[in-house]
Amino acid sequence: MLVILSIKGIVVISNDKFNEAQAIFISHGGIISTGEALSSGIHPRTLYAMRDNGQIVRLDRGLYRLSDLPALSNPDLVSVALKIPNGIICLISALSFHELTTQIPHEIYVAIRRNSTSPRLSYPPIRIFWLTGKSYTEGVENIQ
Repeated sequence: MLVILSIKGIVVISNDKFNEAQAIFISHGGIISTGEALSSGIHPRTLYAMRDNGQIVRLDRGLYRLSDLPALSNPDLVSVALKIPNGIICLISALSFHELTTQIPHEIYVAIRRNSTSPRLSYPPIRIFWLTGKSYTEGVENIQ
């Protein structure tokens, strides 16, 4: 049961909705996009109230994370991976993730399928490489 009270412009939502929303976040690994949250049944008011109460933090535009989770070791890579679901972190970014280089990439290198629409992200800066066939799929490792 959803209970929403508006007192002098302050919206108060019942704890049941917060608990349900938190369970949905946990089922998505603690990080969820606004679209996924809405399609999973989290009301926008609940999402924004959780943000305002400090239960979730905004990682990027349309991307939220439970605040009580341990800090992310690679928050930029997480943002890119969630914003570009068919993208593959590659080249210097992949080497840096696996600690196989001393270079610090100034952009996140992402491979996508040729003829795909170029993704638009405000942050972090990305460099796109369009690949086909085995060059796109060979040696890909899925990391949660």
